[in-house]
Amino acid sequence: MYKNILFGINTDMKNKKVLEQIAKLAGEGSEVTLLNVVSEKDLKASVRTGVHLDDIKERRQESMKHVFDYFNEQNIKYNLQFAKGNPKSELVHKANSGDFDVVVLSNRKAEDTDKLVLGSVSHKVAKRANIPVLIVK
Repeated sequence: MYKNILFGINTDMKNKKVLEQIAKLAGEGSEVTLLNVVSEKDLKASVRTGVHLDDIKERRQESMKHVFDYFNEQNIKYNLQFAKGNPKSELVHKANSGDFDVVVLSNRKAEDTDKLVLGSVSHKVAKRANIPVLIVK
């Protein structure tokens, strides 16, 4: 079991298998940190449309409600953190901070199809993280 799990989550996460894998990795005293990165592109778009960062975070939390519900049902302790910037760089930076034992990612490229290709975020994190990385198809 891993004590500190970093879960890089995108707001349109549809892969329920990744939640099941996190439940298998978590044990008594484990905590899952969900990291959602607001990209520079999204920030620029929000400025143009007059949407405040707090509104973006609130919308993203609403779209992740099924994840929170699952973790609550499984009695998995979690916290949600937001970062601003490049998702690849922010996830690698957080993974290499020394605060986590494992990184868990959902491979969005393989969610809807039978492709075995890694997405660019999954690939960069797997390549540059100094801790184990679990990518769930």
